[in-house]
Amino acid sequence: MDNEQIINQQAYELGKKITGSDRVLIQTNLGITESTVNVVLSGKRRAIRGKAKEVIEMAKKIAKINDAKADLF
Repeated sequence: MDNEQIINQQAYELGKKITGSDRVLIQTNLGITESTVNVVLSGKRRAIRGKAKEVIEMAKKIAKINDAKADLF
């Protein structure tokens, strides 16, 4: 049972929508490590400034694109 607290609910929800290849895209575009992307999108870190905020913004854009693609099919 996972008892860890979700600090950033929005990031947690985005993390469930984003696929592994999307995470790699975020990682390469922002020049950050895989673990940074995973920690931010797990909702365990506040994302209010810096690279963490950029991860959230990019994840929002990717999730929006993924939703648009899903609507096409």
